[in-house]
Amino acid sequence: MTDYLKAVIETQLIGAFRVAVTLPLEHVLDRIKTYKQSRQGITYLQSFKDIKGARGYIGLYDGFYPNFLRSMFKQYYRWPMMIFIPSFLKNYIHDQSLNKILTGASIGLFESCIITPFERLKILKMTNMAVGFGYLKYITFDQIYVGFRILTSRQIVSWTNYLYWDHKIRYALKTDASQKLSIWNVLVASTLTSVLNIMAGNSQQVQLVHPFDTIKTLVQMEGNQIYSKISVIESFKLVFNKYGLSGLYAGWQARMIGYFCQATLTTPTIDYLERNYGIAKQ
Repeated sequence: MTDYLKAVIETQLIGAFRVAVTLPLEHVLDRIKTYKQSRQGITYLQSFKDIKGARGYIGLYDGFYPNFLRSMFKQYYRWPMMIFIPSFLKNYIHDQSLNKILTGASIGLFESCIITPFERLKILKMTNMAVGFGYLKYITFDQIYVGFRILTSRQIVSWTNYLYWDHKIRYALKTDASQKLSIWNVLVASTLTSVLNIMAGNSQQVQLVHPFDTIKTLVQMEGNQIYSKISVIESFKLVFNKYGLSGLYAGWQARMIGYFCQATLTTPTIDYLERNYGIAKQ
């Protein structure tokens, strides 16, 4: 029990530190990426000019409050779930790849129920140049959970891809499960995991993570009700028919940089926690 409490406390402190260090940069990247997704066809430079022209440099931090709350709140459950679900499943499932996939699906489903309201408010603010807190009028149950279906799809795909490839790559770089990753191996694992979390393939089809994020932005932004009234598959078809693959992948470069920033801290952290409390220790 003492080890469990120690692990939980450590995960909270580590998570809060990660948010404090990376969120200021991640938010700017997310802001530009989200605006670019909402205005299909414009460049990063034009996105930056539009934001700066309408709101000044402070506009780059529009939506920071819901984004900060979303990021901090996630730290209270995601780290314990990343460590203790695989440890529990290991008693029944000896295939570690399947173990990680089931863990990712569990976290993705649970997380969607928690963060959809924060994501909705963040997207409303990021895609609207209006000053103030007018977007708070959408805090009603039927409005705040707009985009829940597509967010759930994105989270499950993203989490299963991330945990699967993170596990594969980290342990491929080790000669022993209890071995600590070197700084070089952390960078290698972070880079490869970031790339594979944007796009992960299998023998039958290519699963694309980033387009789920694009559709989520279009569903949750203000004045774009056509996407919220049709199915996820129909939304994909609509964007592809109008804008092609470039439309589905709008903002992928910024997302890649954001993933790398996250992974450079997440990779050594999850490795440390697994070696001390999780499946590597077992």
